[in-house]
Amino acid sequence: MDEKEIRRQLRKVRHKETEILTRSRFAKGVNLESILNKYIPDSLENTLNTAFREAFRLIFDKGSGIIGKTFNEQKIRSGGGSEAQAQKQWMTDMLLTSVEGTGLGLIGVGLPDIAVFTGMLLRSIYQTAASYQFEYTTKTEQVFILKLIEGALARGKRAEELSSEVDALMRRIDRENYDYYGNINEQIEAAAKALSDETLYLKFVQTIPIVGIAGGLSNPIYLNKVKNYADVKYRKRRLLIQQRQARDNA
Repeated sequence: MDEKEIRRQLRKVRHKETEILTRSRFAKGVNLESILNKYIPDSLENTLNTAFREAFRLIFDKGSGIIGKTFNEQKIRSGGGSEAQAQKQWMTDMLLTSVEGTGLGLIGVGLPDIAVFTGMLLRSIYQTAASYQFEYTTKTEQVFILKLIEGALARGKRAEELSSEVDALMRRIDRENYDYYGNINEQIEAAAKALSDETLYLKFVQTIPIVGIAGGLSNPIYLNKVKNYADVKYRKRRLLIQQRQARDNA
């Protein structure tokens, strides 16, 4: 791909990025909040935070390699997987998390699906990372993934701030050979809070039999939101690398 084509592709991805940020800027909170607020236990937010936090830690410590074996990474990296196949796999993942969440909602169980949901969420990001030739198991890339999740779920001015932070982090990693060596817990906390804030009311609804169907059906919405955001950021990251390489070789 020559530099002219790279610039054209960058314009397209930045346009998509702007669309996502515009939706996030004007996004409103869950309408159920005002109705359900007095019924939600004070401890639920802490419980959700803890559940998401522990799910991230467990998967990063022991599960990333296992998740990586659930898809053909070599085929994805070589570009051998067709867009139709990728879409088919994504639809399967969406269906699984929807059925799993709805099933638990029917019996009045709203929290045990968090580990499964988090695994599905990370799996979709891992596939996206691999498709753009990026790693996902190192601590540095795990921090980047967590920042992506936080950014994807942000609203208002914070969405723009986090988008800039994601871009700054990708530049540090790819241009300055940044290698994370600190405590990853701070970014785990931020991503867990973003997820718990977004799902608080629907997870509460999911603990109520029958009504819980609404909570279960929300899982694919969040998955799709994060996946679209990750796709834009990883595509932008790859194009910026290709642009620098093209200029260096000119």
